[in-house]
Amino acid sequence: MAPLNIRQLSAFNAVMKAGSVTEAAERLHVSQPAVTKLLKGFEESCGLRLFERGQGRVKPTSEARQLFAETEKLEAGMIRVGKLAESIRNVERGEVSTVTFPGLSMHVAPQAAAALLDRAPGVFVQLFSRTSRSIEDSMVTGKADFGISLRPSTAPSLNAERFEELDFVAALPARHPLAAKEVVSIADLDGERFIALGRDDLSYPLTEAAFQRAGARMNAIAEVHMADAVCAMVSAGAGVAIVLSITNAGKEDSRLVFRPLREAFTMTSWLITPRGEPMSLLAVSLLDEIRRRVRRLRSRTDLPQPGAG
Repeated sequence: MAPLNIRQLSAFNAVMKAGSVTEAAERLHVSQPAVTKLLKGFEESCGLRLFERGQGRVKPTSEARQLFAETEKLEAGMIRVGKLAESIRNVERGEVSTVTFPGLSMHVAPQAAAALLDRAPGVFVQLFSRTSRSIEDSMVTGKADFGISLRPSTAPSLNAERFEELDFVAALPARHPLAAKEVVSIADLDGERFIALGRDDLSYPLTEAAFQRAGARMNAIAEVHMADAVCAMVSAGAGVAIVLSITNAGKEDSRLVFRPLREAFTMTSWLITPRGEPMSLLAVSLLDEIRRRVRRLRSRTDLPQPGAG
C-alpha cells in the first residue's frame, strides 16, 4: 500500500465538497485528469473503493463519507500549520528574550522591542538587564536567546563575537559654555567639575586613560553607578561627564546636550549566543532593531542652539 500524501487528500476533500471532478479541478486550479489521477492514488493508498462513477459525476461511498469526517479535520490542521509557518517566517509571532548590559537595557533595547511589537503584535518579548559580568551566567543557564555584553564570554558553551563599537561622548549642561561647541576636546574638560561613572564600571579606566593621554585632570566630584543618573546630575548643572552615545537614546532633556569628542575613543560590545545553535528569525529581527539604533546614535550629534552659553 502506497503512503498517503497531502495532494491526494486535498483532491479527495475537494471532490467531496464539490460533488464532481470538474468543479474540484477548478477549485484546486489543476486539470481534471490530474484530479482523477490523485483520486485513484488516494483509493489505492486507502485500499478502498471511495466513489461510484457514472454520467460525468462521482458518488461517494459510505466508506468515503466516513473518511471525509477525518480528512477534512486533517486538511484544516495542515492549513493552520501552513499559516503558522508563514507567520513564524514573517516574524509575526513567537517568543524572544535577550539580556543586555544596563546602558543598553535602559532605552535602546526597549525601544527596539517596541518597534518589533508594533509590526508583530503576536510576538512576546522578554528583556533582562544584567551587568556585563553577569550576562555570561544568564546565557549559560539559558535565560535568553542572545546577550549583548561589554565583555567577551569565555564559557565553552557560548560563542562571542564583536557586535558594535560604542562611542563615548561628552554630556554637558545646556547652558555650559562648552555646549556652544560642535566638538569638545578632553582638554576642554581639564579641571571641570566631573560626574564619573563608578570605578567598578568597565568604562571608568577608559575614561581615566583618555584624560591622561590628553594631559588633562579629571576633577571627579561624584561617582555614580548608572549613566542615566550621571546625566540627571549633569542636567541639574552639577558638572560635566563622559558617557556612551547610547545614553542619548533617553527622553529628550532641554537642559542636557551631548557632543562628540575630538579625541574619540570607543568600547567594544559583544554578542553572546549559545554555541552551535542558530538564532531564530525572531531573535535576529530584534537584534537587527537594536543594531540599527546603536548605529543611529553613533552618528547623531546635537548642534549648538542659537545663543547657547
